[in-house]
Amino acid sequence: MYTILLPVDFSPSTHIALKKAMGFAGRDETELHLLHVIGPGRGPKHLFKVWAIEKEFEQLRHNIREKYPAARVKTHILQGRSIEKMIIECIRLLNPALVIIGKSDPPRRWSLFKGISPGAIANKSNCPVLTVKPGAAGNKTRLILIPIRDFLPERKLEWAVLLARKFRAHIHLLAIQDWRAARDAPLPPVFFKAYNQLQEVLRQPIEFSVTNQQNITKAVLNCAEDITADLILLNPNTESERWAIARHHHITDLLSRDSRIQVLDVEPYKDLTIIRRLP
Repeated sequence: MYTILLPVDFSPSTHIALKKAMGFAGRDETELHLLHVIGPGRGPKHLFKVWAIEKEFEQLRHNIREKYPAARVKTHILQGRSIEKMIIECIRLLNPALVIIGKSDPPRRWSLFKGISPGAIANKSNCPVLTVKPGAAGNKTRLILIPIRDFLPERKLEWAVLLARKFRAHIHLLAIQDWRAARDAPLPPVFFKAYNQLQEVLRQPIEFSVTNQQNITKAVLNCAEDITADLILLNPNTESERWAIARHHHITDLLSRDSRIQVLDVEPYKDLTIIRRLP
């Protein structure tokens, strides 16, 4: 059994994340933890809000049991002023293998997911975070894109192997050269190390392309669209976010509502024991 955490707001985003979670689980025994965050409060009005959320959870559990009888479902209501901080706190308590966030476009004004950063959550909690939009909810994972920069992204490579085996997917590497380098500059040794490592383990052809575009986020998205990738594995913040109009934007904010591309933020160099709990 392995554990997946789903932050929920009972909107279409919740159903997107749930559908993807069960796709990841397949026939394996899975424990789903559903988390809803409310602001701190007291008194009758606050108690009524908690009661209403519990009713929503009851209906959601019923729907999950009907569609996915093998799944074990647990629900959590946490109080806090920062939704992002409460998600991170829940990750530290539950130690899940994966967090899945469904994103509608645009989020509702009161949506749970407005103002939170999947990259920041992955970075601060050391837990991989998968972000999915409506167009990718039922999409199969056939092609995985992995950017390779100037270091070996060991954890991304482990996830790539796991997902390629689980979904019988193929891998495409994107070598990101220094933007000042010449177009015919040789690829760094770290790229060939990643390439050989994946080919040796998966025993399948590994396609690759090269870019020296200065904007990494844009380069990754352009490549994903060119090769029709289904999933991108990114390091949080440095690859999955870009600075625009005085704030950070996650790469999924640049995707259309109907985009089939999923984004998995994976912190590169921390404890690797979490991934070994996945089948």
